Amino acid sequence: MWFPRIVAAQRLQTWLLWTALVSLCLTGILVFDLTRNLRTVVIGDANRNLKNAVNELLQAAELKRALPSEADELDQLLKPVSYEVLRSHADIEGGYLWGDQVVGHSFPTYTEPGSTLRQPAVENTEIMIALAESRQSGHIAHRSRQDGNDLVLIAAIAGAQGKPAAWCLRRMLNFSDASEVTKRLLLIAVMVIALITTCAVLTLSFNLQRGFAQIQSGLARLETEASYRLPDQNHELRPIVQAINTMAESRESLERDLRREDRLRVMGRVVAGIAHEIKNPLNSLRLTVRLLARRLQGESPAEEVNLITGEIDRLDALLRSLLVFRDDEPGKVREQEMQPILDRTLALVRPHAQERRVHLQVHSPLDCHAFVDGDYLQQALMNVLLNAIDVSGRGRVDLTVERQPRRLAIRVEDSGPGLTAEQRERVFEAFYTTKPGGTGLGLAVTRTLLEKMGGTIEVGKGDRGAVFTVSVPAERPA
Repeated sequence: MWFPRIVAAQRLQTWLLWTALVSLCLTGILVFDLTRNLRTVVIGDANRNLKNAVNELLQAAELKRALPSEADELDQLLKPVSYEVLRSHADIEGGYLWGDQVVGHSFPTYTEPGSTLRQPAVENTEIMIALAESRQSGHIAHRSRQDGNDLVLIAAIAGAQGKPAAWCLRRMLNFSDASEVTKRLLLIAVMVIALITTCAVLTLSFNLQRGFAQIQSGLARLETEASYRLPDQNHELRPIVQAINTMAESRESLERDLRREDRLRVMGRVVAGIAHEIKNPLNSLRLTVRLLARRLQGESPAEEVNLITGEIDRLDALLRSLLVFRDDEPGKVREQEMQPILDRTLALVRPHAQERRVHLQVHSPLDCHAFVDGDYLQQALMNVLLNAIDVSGRGRVDLTVERQPRRLAIRVEDSGPGLTAEQRERVFEAFYTTKPGGTGLGLAVTRTLLEKMGGTIEVGKGDRGAVFTVSVPAERPA
């Protein structure tokens, strides 16, 4: 079963403490009963000494150019040689082999020069076996044999043609009981483990305490700074920090949405009053101006009359834009073909693009359907396209329709300077604008229109400028 890292950290602390306790118990036991030994280490060290000694014996024998053929004479000749060589190697005896006979046998550690030594049968047998292995491999052969409580280590090497072979031997008395080195090393190892475990527990505890202190101070700061985020943690508290930051981001986003909804709700109430107070006077003004236009037909004031009519129409269009924010203005969603809606929208914005010398590029697959309000979608696309044309200079605007699972995406990419991060965050707010003389209602109206029919709009950064992506349902909403 998987546990959160903070729970796993507490379990780890428990296990570390148990490990420290067991290690200390083992330490106490090993103090009174050190029964283990480093057999491999001791044997390896002895074999290296035997190797050096047997090499020196062989080199000393090869320096003797004329050697007698009789074993007795050869024994008398080589005994001083082996004695001199083995004097520097404690507890090592050795000599030479002439055929199957041992010659020049010396043990300087415990005998005088020229002493006659007797070799046990078990040692002689192992020496002969080692010599046979050396002749076969061409290298030094090592043998080991347990003789009661003693361990016998042998090294032998075959000599050149016509030269005697060399051998060395070390008998390690009571080797099975020589365990002091192992006991001490095990004791040290257990104490080191206990120390490391204790340090790990303390380090983990300090890290957790420091992390909790940072979280506590960060939560206090979050109460006054909604945009503040806790610094990342590099230990077990990271999931908690990430969860708190995610919660703070969700809260900040929710507060933004609530403020926006409040603004729209207030705007809806204001719009209802404005519509009641302004719409009827506007209609009266329009009728009166048209009557004056007919009476003054052909006379010079006709231009001023047309100007007044245009301003009235502009006020009426602004009023219709504001009416979109009312909650009682739902869209009429039904399945419609996208191409006719796109054609009508492009026909309306193309003169503006030609006037600004902006090239419109359209990429749309055939036979696209979506569940939308055609008038709402047309108005939304017009607002986006007109903004893209205004910022593109003499560049180009690309409109691309893409099929997605259960939705239809319409991307509008301009060749303008793009939007900053702050502008992308606020671009859909009512009355926020980056254009001189703009009302800041275009994109806010667009977003509201799309939401009324289950659509969305997002802004991003494209290869050239800004990219607005309109997404509408391709299937009937549930």
